[in-house]
Amino acid sequence: MTQQRALSLVDKLNQNNVQERLKSIFISKEKTGPWVIELDPTTACNLACHDCISTNLLNQGGIDSERIIKLADEFKEAGVRAVVLIGGGEPMAHKEFGRLVEFFASKDIHIGVTTNGTLLKKYIDTCANSVSWLRVSVDAGSSEVFQEFRPHASGKSQFDLVISNMKSFAVKKKGILGYSFLLLSKFDKNGKLVSTNAVDIEKAGILAKDMGCDYFEVKPTFDLMHYLQQQDIKVTDIANNQLEAIKKLNSDNFKVIAPYTLDEALKGSAVQPKEYERCLVSKLRTVVSPSGVYVCPYHRGNLNMRIGDIKKQSFKDLWFGKKRREVMDRVNPKIHCGFHCIRDDSNKYLEKIVNGEESIIKNGKDYDRFI
Repeated sequence: MTQQRALSLVDKLNQNNVQERLKSIFISKEKTGPWVIELDPTTACNLACHDCISTNLLNQGGIDSERIIKLADEFKEAGVRAVVLIGGGEPMAHKEFGRLVEFFASKDIHIGVTTNGTLLKKYIDTCANSVSWLRVSVDAGSSEVFQEFRPHASGKSQFDLVISNMKSFAVKKKGILGYSFLLLSKFDKNGKLVSTNAVDIEKAGILAKDMGCDYFEVKPTFDLMHYLQQQDIKVTDIANNQLEAIKKLNSDNFKVIAPYTLDEALKGSAVQPKEYERCLVSKLRTVVSPSGVYVCPYHRGNLNMRIGDIKKQSFKDLWFGKKRREVMDRVNPKIHCGFHCIRDDSNKYLEKIVNGEESIIKNGKDYDRFI
C-alpha cells in the first residue's frame, strides 16, 4: 500500500508555538518541561488479548485518585501542552478518568485518548466535549474476529458494544474519531498460520466510514521489544489485497491511513538502524505510568530507561532532577533503539537544528499539539 499519513510529524514541528519551544530548549537552553506526555492512568484492562505488547505491565495497579488529579496542575506548571491518555491498561478503567479529562481541559492541555472502546458509553459526553481526538483499537470488522483476537473474560464478544459506543460518540464529537486496526495473526506450536484478522480489513474500513469516523488506520504488530513482527506470506497477500480494496474509501471527510511501518512489516523489514546517538525528541515527550516515568513509550517498563516514580515525586522535581539527566545521557538510539521508531524523521530534523544546519522558522498557524 502506498504510504499515507494524515499529518507529517516533522511538519508538526514547524508550527509557530512548537518552534518557540524548540528555540527555548535547543537554542536558548532554557529550563522547560516536555511538550507532550503519554499518561497511563492504570494498568487494569478488561480484555485478555493474547498478543498484547503490554502483557508484562498489565493489572499491576494504577495511579491513585488523589495523586492523578494533581498531575493536571503539575503538567501545566511544567509547560506541557498536550497529554495522551493511553496504556498500559485501559485508561477508562481508572475511576477518575472523566474528572481527569475535565481537569486537563480546564488547564488548556489538549487531550488525546486511545481506548478499546468497551467503557466509552460512560464518558461519551465528557470526551465529545473535551478531547482533541479519540482512537479506538478495534482490530476487527466482525464480532467473530473481534472475539478471537480481543477476547473478553465473559466469553462473549464485545464488538457490538464497541461499535455502538463509537456510533454514539461520532454523533456528538467535536474532535477526531479514529478506528484503529492492528494486523494480528495466530500460529500453532509448529509455527503454522492458524488465523489472521487481515481478512476483516475491508469490512472494518467500510464500517469505520459508515459510522462517522474521520479515519481508518491499519498498523503492524510489534513484539514485546518493539521490533516489527515478521508476517507470514499468506497474511501479507491477504493484507495487500484488502488494503488495495479500501483505497476507494478515501474522501474529503474520511482517510485510510497507514504508518510507514506497515509497509516495512509487509516487506519483511525488522529493524531500523539509527545513525544519531542521542534522542532529542525525548526532550519534547515522555511517558508517565504507574510503574514509573520513562524516556519514551518504546522503553515503557525498561528499568534502565526509568526516570523516576510519579507516585513519590512531583513531575517538576522528576523532570528537572539528576536521575533524568543521568538516564538521558545514557540513551543512545544507535545502540538502544534498533526498532522502527515513528519519530526517527523528527530526530533527524532536530539534529539539524541543534547542529545549525536548519533554522528555527515559523511556518504559520498552529493546528496540532500532538507532535
